Amino acid sequence: MKTWQKIALIVLPAILIAAIGVWRIHVVRNQPAAVQPREQERHLSDEEMVQPRKLYIDDLKSARDLIGKPVWVQAGYEMDYYAYAAHRVDFARKAGVLPSVQRLDIRDIVTQKFPADLPTRIPRGGEQVFAVFTMPGDAKEYATAIGTIQGSDSTYYCDNVFYYDDPHQMYNFLPADVWQAIDGHQPKAGMTELEVALALGVMQQSDSSDYGNRTVEYDAGGKHWEVTFENDKATQVQQTHMAPAS
Repeated sequence: MKTWQKIALIVLPAILIAAIGVWRIHVVRNQPAAVQPREQERHLSDEEMVQPRKLYIDDLKSARDLIGKPVWVQAGYEMDYYAYAAHRVDFARKAGVLPSVQRLDIRDIVTQKFPADLPTRIPRGGEQVFAVFTMPGDAKEYATAIGTIQGSDSTYYCDNVFYYDDPHQMYNFLPADVWQAIDGHQPKAGMTELEVALALGVMQQSDSSDYGNRTVEYDAGGKHWEVTFENDKATQVQQTHMAPAS
């Protein structure tokens, strides 16, 4: 066998393999592209589009910027409040628990040691920070805890417990009858989870994390509610008796 024939036997198979590879690439590239099923985008509701404003209050000076301004209760039925007189919080006179969306007109920000024998949802620390306020139609001053001071450290919960803008304006697209139910703290069928939370506050529990498709229990101002939601609409609303305190 001649030399050129030997070389051809080596080179030609390699050329053939390369040609087949090029042909396969050409076929693949010229095939119609498989259309991937497009995920259906979930549109946010008007309620979900609302983002409550935050002030990121982190010290006494920034907390005192609230003086002279109105706030509205976001942490409904969670914040105990007390009579305030002679520049002191009167812990012997608990006035109640602040309901949802209640307007408070801030008069002062003060610090005071919280009694060891009283329950509190705000950590005691060395001192607690209190917002002193009045409410529409009531000239008396009251105080509720908004933070804690421990040595040189302090923690403030203002962004979690207050709205800085009127929820009636923030959610001004809600129907008048829904706002009537919210302001009356009386949930009704057809309300969304957010609307019921505006009415009954944050003292709630559920055995499911499937928001809008579950039964939620609420403790609101001495009343206990069970509300069942389907597709984020209340389908069943029941007021039940509170369990006796142990």
